[in-house]
Amino acid sequence: MKTTSKFISGLFNPRLAFAVVLCSAGMSLAVLALAAPTPKTAMPAKMLNPGVSPVISRPLRDLPTVNQLTTVQTEIGDTERRLAGRQTQNPLVHDKVTQTTAPAAGMPPVGVSFEGMNIAQGCGGCLPPDTDGAVGPNHYVQMVNTELAVFNKTTGAMISGPTPIKALWSSGECATQDDGDPIVIYDQLADRWLISQFVSSAAPSYAECIAVSTSPDPSGSYYAYEFDQSTTVFHDYPKIGVWPDAYYMTSNEFPSGQETNSGAGAFAFERAKMLSGQPARFIWFDESAIAVAAVAYVPGGQNPTNLDGKVPPPVGMPNYIVEVDTPPSTPDPQTSSVLVMWKFHVDWNNPANSTFGTGSTAPVAVGGGLYQANGGHPDFEVPIADFVPAQCVYGEGPNCVPEKIVAGVHTATLDTLGDRTMFRVTYRNFGDHESMIVHHTVVTAADAPNGATRTGLRWYEVRNLSTTPAIYQQSTFAPLDPANPLWRWMGSAAMDHVGNIAIGYSASGPNYFPSIHYAGRLASDPLNDLTQGEAVMFSGLGIQGFPLNRWGDYSDLTVDPTDDCTFWYTQEYLPANGTTDLLPVNWHTRIGTFKFSQCVVNPPPLATVSSRKVHGSAGIFNLNLPLTPPYGIEPRSGGTNGQFVIVFHFANPVVTCGTASSSHGTATNDPASGGNDCLVDLTGVPNAQYTTVTLAGVIDNHGNQGNVPGTFGVLLGDVDATGRVDGNDVSATQSHTRQTTDNTNFRYDVDVSGKIDGNDVSTTQGQTRTSLPTPP
Repeated sequence: MKTTSKFISGLFNPRLAFAVVLCSAGMSLAVLALAAPTPKTAMPAKMLNPGVSPVISRPLRDLPTVNQLTTVQTEIGDTERRLAGRQTQNPLVHDKVTQTTAPAAGMPPVGVSFEGMNIAQGCGGCLPPDTDGAVGPNHYVQMVNTELAVFNKTTGAMISGPTPIKALWSSGECATQDDGDPIVIYDQLADRWLISQFVSSAAPSYAECIAVSTSPDPSGSYYAYEFDQSTTVFHDYPKIGVWPDAYYMTSNEFPSGQETNSGAGAFAFERAKMLSGQPARFIWFDESAIAVAAVAYVPGGQNPTNLDGKVPPPVGMPNYIVEVDTPPSTPDPQTSSVLVMWKFHVDWNNPANSTFGTGSTAPVAVGGGLYQANGGHPDFEVPIADFVPAQCVYGEGPNCVPEKIVAGVHTATLDTLGDRTMFRVTYRNFGDHESMIVHHTVVTAADAPNGATRTGLRWYEVRNLSTTPAIYQQSTFAPLDPANPLWRWMGSAAMDHVGNIAIGYSASGPNYFPSIHYAGRLASDPLNDLTQGEAVMFSGLGIQGFPLNRWGDYSDLTVDPTDDCTFWYTQEYLPANGTTDLLPVNWHTRIGTFKFSQCVVNPPPLATVSSRKVHGSAGIFNLNLPLTPPYGIEPRSGGTNGQFVIVFHFANPVVTCGTASSSHGTATNDPASGGNDCLVDLTGVPNAQYTTVTLAGVIDNHGNQGNVPGTFGVLLGDVDATGRVDGNDVSATQSHTRQTTDNTNFRYDVDVSGKIDGNDVSTTQGQTRTSLPTPP
């Protein structure tokens, strides 16, 4: 969070005060005071704890934008805000999984690329920008600090905004405070958008402002909630993830008088209610109680798991909250660095049954829709390769990022935020396995004896998430070019639907302007390296001058839900330095895409298509319909309304059957669909015609998605499937009379009565000389 009106945070109090001049008035920066934590009093058991009711915003596209600000900045030497114990370096620890070489080319080229918001549009006077964005079917939504904009993702045109985030609220603190640390997420399971920022004022309460779109259109209206958290604990650096049973959030907790955090907060918000605009509850597990003073371990720098793709996790699977730690600051004594993981299980039917880790207390209703409890011990401490955390805080200390020297400008070294996992921690369910991608910035070994260390991108792929999580692969990406050594940091990682991994990030060096890069690997590549190398999404044009050291505080790499292949990345950069004066600060942002050609979108593999009929008391019989010509022919009666049930049986379990349509008659999805089967109810299907039924947007549990057609002919009485009813059909039906319908003869029960008799013969005889047209 970097606001011009209250408090500048994200990691700590910066050493800057922003004197912000409005067109009509002046405004000064106030100092945020945090009171000592005081637990809320539990409500009597018989009292209800109703959820938070939202306000419904006007359509975002109709909300006014703001006049822009002019910024002047001065250094005043504020104290700094840190995460406890997370800059400690063990001199005996070295990174042994560093990738120092990479192919010169291999990453796909940049696709769409356009300008995002800049400082004038984004806040007028804030640093850093908190660059964040998400892609949907038709739009790209970007947030920077206190503003929100919607772009046409095809043309890059801004179609809504920049709009102050607070404008979505018409009452409460969220309507008056634009305090930043924004998050935007596209919820693929619901085809909705989530927008959030925090309230950083203790009076009347610290809060998280969360708005959920009322429709798939991000420029439309929103259900806008204000979740009041505490009057004594500020929840900084909130990160939100989508999961089927809740929106999960992590934070760093800062009580009064402390410049280091006391713990972390883990939250769950009642997603199902928020999607329908109903009163919604939320649960907060306070992790300060599990700090270990003897080893300076304090939980922090966490992220929730964020579901990517449309294949949900196994039913009932908890969300994982993750952080990374290195000895001695670990929850338990360790001989190596660890990925620390908590299972967060929420029970909205009985919130007291919700758990966080092992040994957490039962959440207690404290009013305002909030249930509060103490967090438990982590479920897993997964060994990872040792890493060295980057100590740089506000451009001070070792491991800060250098910039290219510009004549007349006092070059700054830039923050790394090496004390935390970076947004987002992403999860995918591939059917035969689940994967989680985690990323953070670390310090590399010296490039030469007594040489300089650099920063690199440590990443992990975690598997076995439904049992005992384990590291499947890991590496630190830090290729060295002696002529142009680069520091890489402030990344965001994701995986496409076939398992290719990419990371977008900032890169800078003593000979190189801070620029936007991306790197990656194919699912088929050898493990433990970003084997496709790196590419430049946008070359920076200038530097950020001293003392303006803040950078980030995060960026965002998301995957296009339309093809589940195209990566969209947004990050900051600097334009050319126009004068020798470092003021005003002038960050810009960029939005760009890339896609591995090896990622293709395939429809779910179809095993069979059949026509299902109930033959009286004899039971249900399915007539197989070949998938390719010559197409199958349904000889049984559809009744006076031409009714049929078509069964699509897929090779893999189906996540969604999509939307059914038919070339003849009316098609609707049958609610009996499930497992590997999608059922379609047809009415009004004419006789003596070929009909094609299509399921649009089918998705299976392997991530395959697309449109699946099935074609068949309807010709009453054509029991020998020749495409014409004649004497052979009549004779064949006659030969089966007086038989009860079974799996060997159901074709001849054309009136689906459950027995083959004279009625079937008469019906077939009445259709002689009827034929199908030429197949499509």
